[in-house]
Amino acid sequence: MESLAKYKKYAVYLVVLLFGLLLGYWFFGESDTNKSIEVENSVDKITFTCSMHPNVDSDEKGTCPICRMDLVKRRVDFNTQFDNSFQMSERAVALANVQTSIIGFSAQNGQVTLSGEITSNDKTNATQTTLFDGRLDKLEVNYIGEYVRKGQVIGTIYSPDLYLAQDKLLTSASYKDTHEKLYAAARNTLGLWKLTDKQIDDLLKSGKPIQNFPLVADVAGTVVEIIASEGNYFKQGDPLFKVSRLSTVWAVFQAYENQMPLLKIGQQIEIVSEAFKGTSLKATISFIEPLLDRGSRVVSVRADISNKDGKWKPGMFVEGKVNVEGADEKLLMVPKSAVLWTGERSVVYKKVNANIPEFEMLQVQLGESVGKNYIVLEGLQTGDEIVTNGAFVIDAAAQLQGKNSMMYSNNLEISQNAKHEEHLNKLTLEQNQNLKEALKVYFDFKDALVESNSINSTLLAEKLYKALVLVNQTGMDNNLQGNIKSALTSLVIIEKSKDLEKNRLEFKNLSNAIIFISSQITDYGNPIYIQHCPMADNNTGGDWLSLDKAIKNPYFGDKMLTCGSIIKVIN
Repeated sequence: MESLAKYKKYAVYLVVLLFGLLLGYWFFGESDTNKSIEVENSVDKITFTCSMHPNVDSDEKGTCPICRMDLVKRRVDFNTQFDNSFQMSERAVALANVQTSIIGFSAQNGQVTLSGEITSNDKTNATQTTLFDGRLDKLEVNYIGEYVRKGQVIGTIYSPDLYLAQDKLLTSASYKDTHEKLYAAARNTLGLWKLTDKQIDDLLKSGKPIQNFPLVADVAGTVVEIIASEGNYFKQGDPLFKVSRLSTVWAVFQAYENQMPLLKIGQQIEIVSEAFKGTSLKATISFIEPLLDRGSRVVSVRADISNKDGKWKPGMFVEGKVNVEGADEKLLMVPKSAVLWTGERSVVYKKVNANIPEFEMLQVQLGESVGKNYIVLEGLQTGDEIVTNGAFVIDAAAQLQGKNSMMYSNNLEISQNAKHEEHLNKLTLEQNQNLKEALKVYFDFKDALVESNSINSTLLAEKLYKALVLVNQTGMDNNLQGNIKSALTSLVIIEKSKDLEKNRLEFKNLSNAIIFISSQITDYGNPIYIQHCPMADNNTGGDWLSLDKAIKNPYFGDKMLTCGSIIKVIN
């Protein structure tokens, strides 16, 4: 009996255990199954890439379309595969000694600093040309820097036309007593080709035409460019080489738009060069170019330099400093160590998250170098945190992760478009149409600012406000709703102000909101150009939208109508 009771006790324990396992399966088994499914679904998507061309991305195994190498596996997070930003581990950043700096404006009170170079004085430049058609058999001037004297023999040329003219002179010389006019005409023909009287007299004494005729320089100076080469045929007037008298040279500087009002002809400029450290030269601004270069947005500023001792060489880089009372020059600068160059492109890496090592490549447009920095024309803003040490390591990490990099950036537009599609609001037909109508009013408002029409701009601001209020925001994400609210706030400020200049400042905030709103609109029918003025809002820059490629600046109107450039196109 005691043994039977013992077995019953164990049997009860076994039943309880089995029952517990069954309950555990019911309660947790399904969730574990679901969890495993979730884990499986959350596993990074496996794609394929090329070891030599990381920008290649394929869902299937195959060969690289560029180099035909076999593609290898790459695991890419499906949710971020179109994101240009990428992360590195803290350890990798520390090992690479990656350092960042926050860029900003460089201000120099009371002084304007210009970068430039020494050039030859165009007023003393001259070009040696051929005086007749022919083949250049010999050119004695064969290196840059050689000094040529006027009247010096610089080579020989074979010219059939000159040979016939010599023969005609020799023939007419035999009956010059009876046909004096024919003889004079034949002699004058050679004179028109700048043959000297001595050369003509020597020809008459020899009685034989010269086949390889000596060329005589009719210019003097230091050779700065050789154009011709021996054995080639040249026509009358073709250039052979250029000379310059380097007893005076020019210091030519580049001045940006915001520096132009501070500079005047007659101002004293202090010129320094790395070649002559510790010394400087005082000169006077003699010329300011009247036309602005539309591409680089600069004008040339020139100073004349006496160079009798040959100290200043054309091509030498120089820096000029002009003292201007009350001037406060502000230029956005980026350290040279931050810039990576590839062909004509220049790129930097921006840290996009202050708390984690996350970076993104940006293409920038740079101006002149000033000391250890470059002037930033486009691509960066004050306050951006930029990689200043270890940029090559960051770029290598970008390539390994298949992101845009210094060498592989041809997928940038595709990536940006994909990212845009991912964040595109699905607007109803009514919402899309209402936003299109509001955008049309924005363009009219922008044109009123271009025309500096204060009354019209206030009326159109009120009209734009009413158009945006009519937009039903149901279903829109917080970002789009926030930009509509921001635009409405700016329009209220503009309506109340009625001051043209204050409204132009607020137009910057309005445009930032409208630019985002316009990116959500579909089927607008026309390309929309995002345009940028670097001098708007006290040189911090401002954007706006336009349907026309031509720059018509709403921030300054006719004062600086064409100041700006296209930075992006919304199709």
